[in-house]
Amino acid sequence: MRKDAARNRERLIAVAREYFRAGVADVSLEEIAVKAGVGRSTLFRNFADRLDLIRAVQAAEQHVIAEECRRLGDRPDALFGLMRTVARLTFIYRAMDDSLLASPAGKAMMLQVSRETAATFAEPIARARAAGLLRADVALEDILIACTMIGAAQGGDFSTSDAIFDRAFALILRGIGAVDGGAAA
Repeated sequence: MRKDAARNRERLIAVAREYFRAGVADVSLEEIAVKAGVGRSTLFRNFADRLDLIRAVQAAEQHVIAEECRRLGDRPDALFGLMRTVARLTFIYRAMDDSLLASPAGKAMMLQVSRETAATFAEPIARARAAGLLRADVALEDILIACTMIGAAQGGDFSTSDAIFDRAFALILRGIGAVDGGAAA
């Protein structure tokens, strides 16, 4: 791919991420193209439809999760840093959910991303449990539910969302048995 074509594609993904992170699910593809500074034909040369663009945004977010895993390494408390990252990203997924749930292909995409995210948690959960940082009865599904709950606490009030997020995160960590409040963050 040519450098300018790659830059255009990355700008489109970045703009879509901005809208989704702001909770704007119904933004038009044309509006994304305009804000990215590219034409409609460039948009559709890169993405066949809305679902294709969402797939690219999800891939970018999965990359963020993978990078966080690498950054945290084999620390026993890495689970909590990973939970913080995934919980923050759940806000973006909420904005995309309506688009994804509208089609069988979108639903399949959601399921695949959920599986990928779940697989990322397996080793950090085992390490946290072995170190006594996680209750033995807390399952992978519980961690995913907790991330969704924490992410939902962000809400739409951006003036207080960080404080609310931190409070929700602390409450959940106490509930699952994290002793130090998730120092990996």
